[in-house]
Amino acid sequence: MPTVTAAVPTTATVDLIRSRLGDRYTLDRELGRGGMGTVYLARDLRLDRAVALKVLPPEFATQTALRERFLLETRTAAKFSHPNIVPVYAVEETEDLLAYTMGLVEGETLTDRVQRVGPLTVREIVRLLQDVGYALAYAHGRGVVHRDIKPDNIMLERATGRALVMDFGISRSIMPARTGSTLTRVGEVVGTPEYMSPEQASGDHVDGRSDLYALGLTAHFAATGRMTMTADTTQKILVKQLTELVPPISQSRNDLPPALSEAIDRCVQKDPEHRFATAEELVEAIDAGQLAEPEIPLPIRLFAGEAGTLSMVAIGILLLSLYMIESGLDNDLAGLDIILPVVGLMAVLLTRVLTTLSEARRLAIAGFSVDEVMAGLSRVVAERARRREELRADAAVRRRRRNTLVWALAMLGMAAPMIWAAFQMRVRVGPTSYQVSVPGIVLVTSGVALIGIGTVLLIKSPFRMPVGERFFRLAWLGPLGRLFVRFAGRRVRTSSTGAGVRLPSAPAMASVSGVKRSATTSAPAPQPGDRIGALETRVAELERWREQR
Repeated sequence: MPTVTAAVPTTATVDLIRSRLGDRYTLDRELGRGGMGTVYLARDLRLDRAVALKVLPPEFATQTALRERFLLETRTAAKFSHPNIVPVYAVEETEDLLAYTMGLVEGETLTDRVQRVGPLTVREIVRLLQDVGYALAYAHGRGVVHRDIKPDNIMLERATGRALVMDFGISRSIMPARTGSTLTRVGEVVGTPEYMSPEQASGDHVDGRSDLYALGLTAHFAATGRMTMTADTTQKILVKQLTELVPPISQSRNDLPPALSEAIDRCVQKDPEHRFATAEELVEAIDAGQLAEPEIPLPIRLFAGEAGTLSMVAIGILLLSLYMIESGLDNDLAGLDIILPVVGLMAVLLTRVLTTLSEARRLAIAGFSVDEVMAGLSRVVAERARRREELRADAAVRRRRRNTLVWALAMLGMAAPMIWAAFQMRVRVGPTSYQVSVPGIVLVTSGVALIGIGTVLLIKSPFRMPVGERFFRLAWLGPLGRLFVRFAGRRVRTSSTGAGVRLPSAPAMASVSGVKRSATTSAPAPQPGDRIGALETRVAELERWREQR
């Protein structure tokens, strides 16, 4: 269901909907307009839940061809039950109104996401191709081609980042019984020209590979922030789709892994025979290229944050302690006056060390080995490095960085004359003392503030490794970090009640080829008879314990 900028529905349309469906739904606002209707945010009164209500324009509801095509859409989509497809709940049909309700996805379309934050990261592109690939594999396996895959028809769930395909409004059954149907053509080219496959643009027979071509162009948009095949008119766009090769994605995004670039480039081949044969093959190619690397387990990610904080606190306290000791000695302070503040700082540091040690111990209790923790910390650092590379490849980020540098240099340039002017406004009132007027105070404080802000803007770059990360690498990725984690896990026994069982860290997706058994599972699953025997033994033990009391 589209989440484009909300529009104000016409009074006549709303009145018609309320008169026909007022006993079932209440309308909130219009969410957007699609190829075959308008979508409203509504509430299902019987089930008391928010839904997306899609309504065919009333003036077309009486046209037989359009009506049949709309009903085919809803019947097709209503059969689907997949985590990456927006579900259809119900169909509403009267003589002058056609509508159906869909699941309300809390998120935004891929178009809105790219327009809001720019091109997707490598991880996000991989997740997008996987999620949409699973959805298409599911649909193609049931004889349905979407025929209009594009950024506007892909929702990104806000909470999880999951991609969901919607609007099967121009999908067509490819079963033999429907091959002669003309419901997908009502006096116009069906689909969106910018994402239309050559065979679809020429009116030839289409299959699932046509959707893969559109998905490849959608991936281009997600990676670059712009459409690849554009022109002034629809006819020119269709000619491009038929005659012009899609440029390699690496020309626009050189930070993409070769396996990912090859997968996208293969999707947009003009000849269907040169594309992936199925959506499953696309997903398998991504898996084979190890593009969908497991995400860092949440406990390790949290520990990395705690460890990074400890590193910065330790450096800060040690430097401050050295300064206080040196300053105390220079000022001939008593030994106790020097030691007490340092002891207080050391107590703070010890507290942080014990807190981090406790976090590391929790990892051991949860079943994470030392090697797994160290590997997770390395992935945290690698993830940050990849993010810097992605930002460096983003033209919009580079442009913002240039603007930031200009502002930083301007601030530093303004600060110098302001401080100079403040010094010129001083009035000597003694051999070593001066009096400064209120304007002078304003100038000097403003100048110093500009120096501070400008220096931070100049030094802190999204393309440069932060100082804290340098300390993290030095302290935690080497022998010292391994020794700390090993010490925390001494004499720790992982729980046998399931506390140490870790969920898969990769994004949860519906597999099209079945669930793979984890390679870490060493013991066979207990058989029903074994479980019954174990339960009977446990009951007997409890009975003996009760009798002894």
